[in-house]
Amino acid sequence: MKIKTLVILLIVLGVLAAAGTLIIYLQSSSSPSGEMGTYLLEQLPANEVASITIETPTHTVSLTKKGDLWVVEELFGYPADFPKISGFVRTLKQVKVGRKFESSEKILKRLSLKSPGDSKTPKDERGTWIRMKDKEGKPVLGILLGKTRMKEKKMPDGQYVILSKGPEIYLIDTILASFETGPSEWLEKSPVKVDTKEIQSISCMGPGGKLVRYKFERAGKDKDLELIDPSTNQKIKKSSLNRLSKALSSLQIEDVANPSAPPKSIQEETSPLLKYHLFNGLTYNVYPGKACAETMPCYLKIGVDYQKPGPVKGEKVPPASSGKKAPPEEKNQEELAAVAKEQNTRVSPWVYVIPEWQHNAFFTSLDMLLEKKVEKEKGPSAN
Repeated sequence: MKIKTLVILLIVLGVLAAAGTLIIYLQSSSSPSGEMGTYLLEQLPANEVASITIETPTHTVSLTKKGDLWVVEELFGYPADFPKISGFVRTLKQVKVGRKFESSEKILKRLSLKSPGDSKTPKDERGTWIRMKDKEGKPVLGILLGKTRMKEKKMPDGQYVILSKGPEIYLIDTILASFETGPSEWLEKSPVKVDTKEIQSISCMGPGGKLVRYKFERAGKDKDLELIDPSTNQKIKKSSLNRLSKALSSLQIEDVANPSAPPKSIQEETSPLLKYHLFNGLTYNVYPGKACAETMPCYLKIGVDYQKPGPVKGEKVPPASSGKKAPPEEKNQEELAAVAKEQNTRVSPWVYVIPEWQHNAFFTSLDMLLEKKVEKEKGPSAN
């Protein structure tokens, strides 16, 4: 073979190799690939997401990251459910393509893939926009959710979506409709976390913290709560006392009221006060609103403070330290006081809306905790 011919062949091979490399690059860099079984949003930069907007034909939810905290903008900036948000983003990254096909106006309407803000289109033909942005406000993701595909037994097995850059429609293997919920569904539902075993005493007072209505206390974590004030000959209803002791640890809110215009039925000056005092000194002050019903929201306010616990019965009190360095016990007290302050700052501004059954567990009178008196049946009178 002549040298000239060899050089030409090498040049041709080089051109073909470069062309092949370019084709492979273009195929790999295009996202998504659209191939069946591939990840639709595998390259989604989850760590860069700083805001999420969910727009349906009936409502909008705006989730925003402020510092290390996610909040729900429509509900006065109340903390959002971060595990639900992170789970949503993870779910999006795991979505796989089942089918890919071209769109048309007729198909978009049939699969409910018209914009939710298109008022000229019937609601059942509109979808849900999911838009994500980074901290600088730059778009990270735009995906429109449409109808779910139903199996023969009327069970959904996929959902139709379209990306903001369009125009192709994808049938994905994941149902995302469960995330198309209103603002209250994205709230952090557990404002406080209290271990029932850590509760040393529970007391109830009238409005303004006056007139003790009852007080239960226990000597140790392995002991039962016992009534110490007032005295009574009636038996305590254990099931009711159990509900009272667990009412705070099992608390799940439904919504929050406008903090700038709190309901008149829930005011610290006019509401009864329940104090849950823990063995470590943390105290949760609970203010239940007035009686509520299914048609009237049940309100609740919570405050947190720290009260130095007294000495355990039978234990010698150590002498006060005269050195400059504080003993470990005092350091621990300072830490707990700081914890109480932080929690109070987080929960005290809010008026929570809770289910009626949970509201009823915060008993505000001793009579609610007593066994009903059983009247003796009178025998037939003698003639």
